Amino acid sequence: MNANFISDVVCTVLRVTGSTIFGKHSAVLVGGKGGVPDIDLENKDGEAAGELATDTEGYGALGIVVRPRPPSVPQGEVEELAAEARALRTTAGLFPVSWRDLRLNRRFPAPKPGTVALVGYGGGFLSFDDADGDTSLGTLYVPYERNGSGNVTKAHMLSMGRDGSGKPFVGLISGEGPRLTMLEDLAVLASKDGANRLEVGDGGVVAVGPLKAASGADLGGPTSVPLAKFAQLAAYVTALEVNVLAITWPRRFVNDVGLPSGS
Repeated sequence: MNANFISDVVCTVLRVTGSTIFGKHSAVLVGGKGGVPDIDLENKDGEAAGELATDTEGYGALGIVVRPRPPSVPQGEVEELAAEARALRTTAGLFPVSWRDLRLNRRFPAPKPGTVALVGYGGGFLSFDDADGDTSLGTLYVPYERNGSGNVTKAHMLSMGRDGSGKPFVGLISGEGPRLTMLEDLAVLASKDGANRLEVGDGGVVAVGPLKAASGADLGGPTSVPLAKFAQLAAYVTALEVNVLAITWPRRFVNDVGLPSGS
């Protein structure tokens, strides 16, 4: 009796066909079919569909809670995909101990060597890529709109680590366009088209774009007054806007396809 035979007797591949939540601890139970077509005592139709698992507790990595999606056929294809588990055969039935779902792999199709990622069925993921062997580049990606072909058209993204020049950064990009980028010594809040932005650093605050005060402004004192009353200040702000917009800002954004230049 060789090791492969023993392994096949002890273990099987369980194809998950459904799941439910059970009990006060919200355990995830799964149901599915195993790999032996001769054992199907619960099949009422007389078909040899494989070993059955009914309301079986699924075990996986500590701290990761997953309820698999039911089997489905990807858009434009014919092959049905489902969550699969490597299950032990016990006297109580099949006992899943390790998992995969190729639908999740399809959502994260090109991991780099060393990449670790938590991937959702909707295409969102939290990933950590090797940067230089001892540091990481972290990315949280959340798509929330797709076109008729299933391609992502809008997504939020938070990324952090070091850029291509080795400088630290944290970048938050809204799927609607506005973004916040924190660099080594500067934070930049930019509008959708990048024409308007606020840059905050140790040396001060620079506003690029039209400045408007909806109510009042405290200017060197405790009294709040309408900004429009100060004609000289308004003229100064206008001149400042013209001068600032004339400055060429070197690009310092990461993941900057279509993004504005930073300071």
